[in-house]
Amino acid sequence: MSCETSNILKHLSAADHKRFRAGMIKCILATDMARHNEIVTQFKATIGNYDNANPDHRLTMMMIFLKVSDISNEARPMDVSEPWVECLLQEFFIQSDAEKLEGLPVAPFMDREKVTKPSAQVGFIKFVLIPLYEALASMFEEIREPILQPVMRAFDYYSDMAKKMAADEEGMKLKEQGRRISSTVEPKVEPRRVSVTRK
Repeated sequence: MSCETSNILKHLSAADHKRFRAGMIKCILATDMARHNEIVTQFKATIGNYDNANPDHRLTMMMIFLKVSDISNEARPMDVSEPWVECLLQEFFIQSDAEKLEGLPVAPFMDREKVTKPSAQVGFIKFVLIPLYEALASMFEEIREPILQPVMRAFDYYSDMAKKMAADEEGMKLKEQGRRISSTVEPKVEPRRVSVTRK
């Protein structure tokens, strides 16, 4: 904005610039997940009676658009989105490890001892993404196929991954139990056969 040739706001009046800046700050703050449910509920209240002339409705819509964009990773192809999931989890784990060393409380979704990739994704998609994207799709049906459907496929992908991990863990437990049982069972000793020679 400091460059004259790229300052898209240079023609705004002081009042319009102030209003633009205030709206942009509100939209950015809306990406804070601590306010997620509040903003989604606020948006759902406008469905069916949205009025673009209403400044509150317009602001809510802008906040929702930015939120949808901010957490849209799962709407992308899996070969693009999954590596970013790995990066995010590593960021969470590094932070939680540092917090543990300092004796600070750790958020459960950041704890490497409690979280797996599929468990994190299934919960996030089910309770955050799907309600948000379904709400937006109920107002803009045209986004259902390109945006909502990939999110649903991601949910199925990570759900299947979670089931496979659970089955593998159960199999490992059964194998370990089998080893422990076999190590405590005394080997069966066959009786010795004694041959008797008659004189």
